[in-house]
Amino acid sequence: MKTKVFAFITFLALYILAAPSCHAVPAFLEKTLAFFYTVPGKPYYWTKSEIDLPLKKNSKSVVCVNRNFVDTQTFGNAFCAALDEYSFDCMVKLAEFIPKEAVVGYDYVWTFQVKGWKDKNLDGVPEKVRALVLLYDRDFKPLLKSSVKIRKSKDPQAPACLETLVKEYLNSVFNEVVEAKPSESEKSAAKSEKADKKAKKDKKKKDKKNASAASAEEAQEAAADAEAAQPKSE
Repeated sequence: MKTKVFAFITFLALYILAAPSCHAVPAFLEKTLAFFYTVPGKPYYWTKSEIDLPLKKNSKSVVCVNRNFVDTQTFGNAFCAALDEYSFDCMVKLAEFIPKEAVVGYDYVWTFQVKGWKDKNLDGVPEKVRALVLLYDRDFKPLLKSSVKIRKSKDPQAPACLETLVKEYLNSVFNEVVEAKPSESEKSAAKSEKADKKAKKDKKKKDKKNASAASAEEAQEAAADAEAAQPKSE
């Protein structure tokens, strides 16, 4: 069964890579395939943002890493190094969660959950990386959440895959214009507005129906009155 599923996914992935641009592929299918099928050396990232992107440059960032995991610290250090291009101040904190007092004056607070880490040589240069990237403001309000993934390039002269991943990912959130997804409050407001419109429409239909019924009743009464007013024949 697993072999059939893998073969099906591989076939669809190859079809997408080979298909002309005029062949439209549903977005959800493309994202699903991209998650399972990645080109060596090419980063995969998908971001859900609560704010409009890109992020502002010339910012100050705090990078939080879990002190209990070497891979998370390595990821955080590489991330902070890549952030130098966009933040004039980047501080690494060996803590998964820190108090607000520790980030006063900073714009962004980054943290991670490393989901997959393959480092055969145990030298901090992984062959495969998969992580969840989380971004908050100084008040720890969620700003965005990203899934990122990469595996080692087949080119021995290519940069380390971790550095390639964080560099291209940060380039996307600091340079690409992405419309934020509606927040829960916006969704609730939209639902409420839709419900109000429906209620008004239903009321209008009901009033129209009642008016029609009243007109029909008045017409019947008028006809009855007219019939009653006519003189009866002997």
